[in-house]
Formats: sequence, structure tokens, C-alpha cells
Amino acid sequence: MSGDKRSVATDALETLGSIIDEKQARDAIHLAVEPVIAAHNMDAGAHIGLLPDGRASEFAPKHLGIVDPFLTDGVVAGERFWLVVYPRQITSLRHVWAHPDFPEAPDVTLAPKYSASEQWIRDFANRVSLHYDVLMEGAADWVRSKQAGQWGEYLCFGGLLEGESVPDEFWTHYDAVTGNTTPEDHRGSFFTCSC
Repeated sequence: MSGDKRSVATDALETLGSIIDEKQARDAIHLAVEPVIAAHNMDAGAHIGLLPDGRASEFAPKHLGIVDPFLTDGVVAGERFWLVVYPRQITSLRHVWAHPDFPEAPDVTLAPKYSASEQWIRDFANRVSLHYDVLMEGAADWVRSKQAGQWGEYLCFGGLLEGESVPDEFWTHYDAVTGNTTPEDHRGSFFTCSC
């Protein structure tokens, strides 16, 4: 079917790793992969990172992705396999191909996908294990409740946010992204835990 004029109905990469709603439709995604060597035996789908020596391990200080989830038997120490990078973590993605009848494509620097402020908020959301939309909705609910003269509506996900707080810098980026000017007395940390 050439000249397909259907519009994109969803962006699955934005919601991958989250529970989705009925608005999501069939889509296709790109995930970054990196060839790595197993430091020890691991199951398919195990959360992994890189050790200082470059080998992949569940015990790495920072998890970067998962063992190829399509492997049927997992991996054995010393085997080479695909580390599938967590979604929304890479900063650049483009498909590069070569063909003997075409000249090599010049290197192209792409414009950033997000503004600096939106990227800051996305990075902060990832650090505290929240989806960007959940964090932004939580901030909006907090501001609305403060405007209504209430104590403030907190985000609470059991113990997920224990020890975490919203830094003052968040509100500068929040205002830049939303176009709002949040009054000083409406700012603050809207995180809590159920403990």
C-alpha cells in the first residue's frame, strides 16, 4: 500500500514499561541494543548493567537494560548476547545503512527531541522511577490543590518515593515546560511514602 496517509495513533515507546489505557493502539518500536558478554549465567529478561571490566551483570552498580528477552535459555557466563537498553534512555537514534551503489551518507547531527527543561524533568522522573506524565500530573495536582487553599495533593506509591523529594530546581523546569509561573508558596515537594 503506497502513499499510506494514516496518522500515527500512538507512540508505544512513550508508554513501554507502564500499564497502558484504552487509547493505545497497535504500534512498532525501536529499542537500542548493545552486544555484551555475560559475567555469569542470567535468565532472559534479567535487569543488567555493566561491570567496570565491561561485562554484563545483574550485580552491576547501575542497571541499563535487560538480557535479550527473546532468548529461550538465557545466557551462560562468557556468552555474547544483546543487552536491550531501557526505553527512553538513549539520547540519539537513527538508522544508518550502506549500499555499494550509493555514496556513504554524511554524519548528521539531529536536533534534540526535548527542550533542555523537559529533558531535565524526564531524567529526574527516571531517577525516581516515575513516568514523566505521572510526575507532571502530580505537580499540576499539587499546584491546583495549593491554589484551592489546601495542604497539597501528594504523590504516594507505597515505599517507592521513600527518601526522595522534589528539588527546588524542578519548579524552574516545570514552569519552562508548562509556560506557567508557579508562585513560591505553591512550590515544594509533593512526594510522600506510605510509611
